[in-house]
Amino acid sequence: MPAWRSGLALLTLSRVLAAQWYAPPAGDRPAIRRSGTSILPGGRVISPMGEEYLTGPGPFGIAISPSGKTAATANGGPWRYGLTILDRVKQHWDARQLTARSPDALDQFGPGDWRSVSTGLAFSGDHNLYVAEGNSGRIGFFDSSDERRRAIDLNQGGYRDSYTGDLAIDAERNALYAVDQANARVAVVDLKTRQVLTSVKVGRLPFAMTLSPDRQKLYVTNVGLLEYHVIPGADPSDSRASGLQFPAFGFPSAEAASGAERSTARGVVKVPGLGNPHAPEADSVCAIDVSSPAAAKVESCIPIGGSPSGVTAAADRVFVSSAGSDVITVIDAKSNRVVEQIPIRIPGLEQLRGVVPIGLAYYEKSGWLLVAEAGINAVGVIDVAAHRVLGHLPAAWYPTRVVIDRDTVFVTSAKGHGQGPSAPTGPRVMMWPTQKLQGTVAIFPMPAVDSLAAHTAFVLQANGFQPRPAAATRFRAEVRHVVLIVKEGRTYDDVLGDIAAASNGPAVGAPELAHLGASGSVDGRHIRMSLREANVTPNQHAIARQWAFSDNFYADGDASVDGHHWLVGAYPNAWTATSVAAALGDLKDFRLNAPGRLAFAGTASSVQPEDQPEAGTLWQHLAGHGVSFHNFGEGFELAGVTQGPAMPPLGARFLTNTPMPDALYHNTSRDYPGFNMHISDQYRASEFIRTVDEKFVKGGADLPQFLYVYLPGDYSGPPRPDEGYPYEESYVADNDYAVGRILEYLSGTKWWNSTAVFITEADAQAGVDHIDAHRTILLCAGPWVKKNYVSHTNTSFPGLLKTIFGLLHLPALNLFDATAADLADCFATRPDPAAYHPVQLDKRIFDPSLPPLTVSR
Repeated sequence: MPAWRSGLALLTLSRVLAAQWYAPPAGDRPAIRRSGTSILPGGRVISPMGEEYLTGPGPFGIAISPSGKTAATANGGPWRYGLTILDRVKQHWDARQLTARSPDALDQFGPGDWRSVSTGLAFSGDHNLYVAEGNSGRIGFFDSSDERRRAIDLNQGGYRDSYTGDLAIDAERNALYAVDQANARVAVVDLKTRQVLTSVKVGRLPFAMTLSPDRQKLYVTNVGLLEYHVIPGADPSDSRASGLQFPAFGFPSAEAASGAERSTARGVVKVPGLGNPHAPEADSVCAIDVSSPAAAKVESCIPIGGSPSGVTAAADRVFVSSAGSDVITVIDAKSNRVVEQIPIRIPGLEQLRGVVPIGLAYYEKSGWLLVAEAGINAVGVIDVAAHRVLGHLPAAWYPTRVVIDRDTVFVTSAKGHGQGPSAPTGPRVMMWPTQKLQGTVAIFPMPAVDSLAAHTAFVLQANGFQPRPAAATRFRAEVRHVVLIVKEGRTYDDVLGDIAAASNGPAVGAPELAHLGASGSVDGRHIRMSLREANVTPNQHAIARQWAFSDNFYADGDASVDGHHWLVGAYPNAWTATSVAAALGDLKDFRLNAPGRLAFAGTASSVQPEDQPEAGTLWQHLAGHGVSFHNFGEGFELAGVTQGPAMPPLGARFLTNTPMPDALYHNTSRDYPGFNMHISDQYRASEFIRTVDEKFVKGGADLPQFLYVYLPGDYSGPPRPDEGYPYEESYVADNDYAVGRILEYLSGTKWWNSTAVFITEADAQAGVDHIDAHRTILLCAGPWVKKNYVSHTNTSFPGLLKTIFGLLHLPALNLFDATAADLADCFATRPDPAAYHPVQLDKRIFDPSLPPLTVSR
């Protein structure tokens, strides 16, 4: 159940955790992508079973033809969308990659053009394949033998802005069932006429779907939790006047339930409440009678909870996976009642979640249920009759679907073996990290029961689930305040790759890639002088020299959106992962005219209620354990937000009633801007200093134990010379100086001797790195931090959170931080309270008057 339902459950974590220590197996080895066994960013290891075939990025859907000779995956991105067709040729499979038209060419599409894919695939015969296109609201009809294409449009019969998701087919009755996430319905399509026969209203944000074996019932999961509404009078063409300056309320709260009066520039409006999160249409499964497809009707919607993300049906039972609570729910097919719940738990860590069960397949011969366990890179094996988990089979990174055809198992994994380097050493060549991303399909025979023990032992070891005796106290008790500064989008090599060594030995970097380093390059793009030997980030380099940094630290997300989720402990469930992948290609956008699209966050980075795992996020974790905190800039980039100039104080307006977590809502600055590249990080630094000075230094209040500070300026943007940014690199330099100013201020307060500061990036999307596309910046500063020290531990955002929790004497939030490698090696046994003095910037980077020459020294 979600954090807001579980109350104080986190306060009762097993005491055994205190006596044991967990860490992934990589140690100091860096991430490495290769066939067979790979080391992932963060230190976990994968070595999938079976024969592996590469797909496009994000295979969230799979279908097998009736003969079993052809398989297809729907590769939902990000950025590259298409199909992988696998054809059986004797003892192996031949793979073909088919790519949809680029989103950049939308205006060139003809009626038969194939635009994208989402999760839905369905074969009709061995060559005819139906493909859900997602954002277009269409279903593509694709002949895999000659690649002919046609389309069925769900935007008919009074519906608009449809988003096609999962598909199910009843070929004998010429009926195709299609989820429309945007309009909370299942459309029933006549395959002869290609017209929608009828639409059945289901729950909020319908997601996964399956037919019963006799094709008399259709089961649809609903991952939506709340009922979103447009703010009265909201007008996207004038959001500055018609939108709210801050989200309407936190959730859960009385205001969120009943609504609240809030002010816009046009006056006071009554913001609607969010509806009942316990309603049948929320977090549920709808059973639909389709004995007569044209007269399909809902029998009942069954509450499930925990983001029901996968569903499959046997003759008498229906199985549903809950990605947020790690539970398989069993429903009696006749009565539509829940008869059992089978939890998937990790021995010794039973109170923590993070397995993330998604796709399901039932093997009737043995009574086994196979479960794609996205969070632990495995396929779970459940003995349904015995009501227990038998073991786990190794898979690639983030398995999404599992299908059984005859006695053969097919497993799709969205991230495959990772991305590897985004640039070789040598001349800097830009490649977006996700352009290298490929998924996989693993194919293998159904394993024997006596092989499960060895497979399970590998999965547990590869994830760091094998306990070790607890070490001596790993964190300094003297540290009572933690500051986390989050920046935006840079790799390690991009900025710190020019650091050759620290006091404890060499650092692993590629100086030729450090164009934002101490001897960086600034590109004038033939408009003004390009600069060489420019010190773009003097403060980050000075911090690394004065304190500690890591050369083996990684962002877990592929882009800013999921990076911000990971940084607050919200690991991606199926809804989040598929939505982010589509949105990064501009193929899942917010619109006001369809109810489901009000929950489509696009590339907005903040965690919404549907994204939250059972234990909640960082914010509920802090509040639930009585740890004081204050947030500057994070958590309010929500669905429907608009950003632009002249939108004080936050640089944004909000057009819907989408809430923030209630604990975060009450502990967030109302004057500190979030993401908006029209606002300088110097302004953000000044606002942070002003707030801390007024509230805590002069006001006399205790400094909160945890401060989150968002400085997104190094995301960069187009040159704006009239506003002080003549180069793209000007934004990075501005951001660097803001970091220096904040650290200078903190080091002059009375709390400095008990403070640790961490500085990182939300993602590594905007740069290049010769080790891995996910490798990014991690700096650590404070009196108790080692001097000029480089950490080589392979870790990532969960390891950062584990370190913060350790310093603040908090238990683990989920499986990811509980078993991550921490950053305890960065801390010293004796303090040095030396203050920080910021390094002045290279003024040339801000000079718009430089002529368009090639080189300046």
